[in-house]
Amino acid sequence: MKPGARTAAGKPTARRLPPRDASRRSSAPRRQLLRIAGELVADHRQLTRRRTTVVLGLLLVALAALAARLVQVQLVMADRLRQMAQRQQIATLAIEPHRGRILDRNGRPLAVNVEVTSIYGVPTLIDDRHAFAVRVAPAVGESTAEIERRLQGGGKYFAWVARKVAPQVAARVKALGLGDSIGFLTEDRRAYPNGSLGAHVLGFVGIDNQGLGGAELAYDATLRGRAGSAVAERDGVGRVLIETQRTIEAPQNGSDLVLTIDQVIQHIAERELERAVMQTHARRGLVLVMDPKTGEVLALAGRPLFDPNAGSRARPEQWLNRAVAVTYEPGSTFKIFLTAAALNSRAVTPEERFFCNGSLQVSNHVIRDAHGPHGWQTMSDMVTNSCNVAAAQVATRLGKEAFYRYIRAFGFGRATGIDLPGEVQGLVPPPAEWRGPGLQTIGFGQGVGTTALQILVASTALVNDGGMVRPHIVRAVRDPQGRVVRAMDVGRLAPVITAQTAHAVLRMMTRVVEEGTGTQAAIAGYPVAGKTGTAQKPSPAGGYDPNRFVASFLGIVPTTAPRLAILVVLDEPEGAYYGGAVAAPVFREVASQALWYLRVPPATGALGGPGK
Repeated sequence: MKPGARTAAGKPTARRLPPRDASRRSSAPRRQLLRIAGELVADHRQLTRRRTTVVLGLLLVALAALAARLVQVQLVMADRLRQMAQRQQIATLAIEPHRGRILDRNGRPLAVNVEVTSIYGVPTLIDDRHAFAVRVAPAVGESTAEIERRLQGGGKYFAWVARKVAPQVAARVKALGLGDSIGFLTEDRRAYPNGSLGAHVLGFVGIDNQGLGGAELAYDATLRGRAGSAVAERDGVGRVLIETQRTIEAPQNGSDLVLTIDQVIQHIAERELERAVMQTHARRGLVLVMDPKTGEVLALAGRPLFDPNAGSRARPEQWLNRAVAVTYEPGSTFKIFLTAAALNSRAVTPEERFFCNGSLQVSNHVIRDAHGPHGWQTMSDMVTNSCNVAAAQVATRLGKEAFYRYIRAFGFGRATGIDLPGEVQGLVPPPAEWRGPGLQTIGFGQGVGTTALQILVASTALVNDGGMVRPHIVRAVRDPQGRVVRAMDVGRLAPVITAQTAHAVLRMMTRVVEEGTGTQAAIAGYPVAGKTGTAQKPSPAGGYDPNRFVASFLGIVPTTAPRLAILVVLDEPEGAYYGGAVAAPVFREVASQALWYLRVPPATGALGGPGK
């Protein structure tokens, strides 16, 4: 019967208890479960503690790293970060100085500054650079590709679009209504109010006002000045807020140059040279005017010419200052230095005569005289008639070594030191290279290379008792307040020849104009000393080209009290090509007008007489 069952009478029967050992056996699994549960709880608590420890450790490491980073940022990197912030928020600007002016000897402006507009873009505000370029390019006169290139080459906040444009160009761009994506700045542009006048002396400047030729280059440091600095705030897109600009260091404007050039004489020289080049169809030409007592260059005119207002667009051939940077064979103008050397060394006497029958055999070469035969020639006759045969005999008498020493002493084969860039030394071969008739041909200016300036400077020895002067084109330097901070002194060199020799050669040159090859250089009322020159040009195939010549005339006026030394050179004139025929008349026109302008009174009893 099962426990709790009832009997037939309905009374419950008594339940029998299990044995005591059985009860104990039933409680053992329970304790085991409890033990296992306890162990699980303990393991969970231990895992939780470990996890908490790891998390806390990681937090501590993160906090330590953050603290270290804060220390690095706040202490170690503070200065650099401060500078980065300043670069982002503050712009440092260079304040360009005003370039010094260039004035003629009387204070007339030859190079000045004018304010113009430059245009820039803000690349970060330009969503479509191609569309921007398409709109802007026609307005500034550039190609679309060029505008895109400029935007690409700039920074995030600034890129030049066009520099120093004309007012109408700036107005066209402003009318496009491009908003903040484009901006405008005011800059200085170099301007030459007389156009091409004196271009080879002045030179020109680049887009950033850096000197690129002439006095602009030679005196760039003096003219440029020193830039200043300023700071200004940037807006949210990096644009400079000009209204917040603060000057840190004021710029120092450049100093002014006062040239030795006289604007009026320069104009005379250029006008007469242009007329001569057109009439003779010469390829090139030069007129140099100097005060032979001081070495001041009063005018330097050259053809071909260029306009320094657009100097960067001229051809390099036009930039070249041929008075100092190109050599030529001087021809018979060189005879005056042969004469001075021969007389000064006493290799010959003034009265000694040399016979000219029109030609002279030297080794296997024949020297011919274009104007001969002349018969017997004294030294004065040789200069007056420009006799090559007599000059060859004088050179032979003088000898190679002595002649070479005098040539070098007169400054040939070395730079004059004029304050213009690009001067060359010329070409004077050593005597060991004077082979065949070299000595004799050099006597009449064939076989040496000189610059026009060297010829003119050497001639100043004839009016300064045998000593030459140093040429220069800057008379004084003035600071921005107009005070003279540097004045150029007259540089005199040691005498090359004696005063007696100098006076004798000058008198011979006077005869050239009175009755010799230079009569077309005569000026009524003024005694003129001069020398003609006609030189064949070397041929690329060797020897000399019989159809190409350089015609020149060297003159000093008035001989009684010299004020002007002038050299005229015409390269490859067509038709008449003798120096006396094509160069001497140019000298006459330049000298006569310059003398009138300088108010030099005529000398009574001079060639032709006053007013004749």
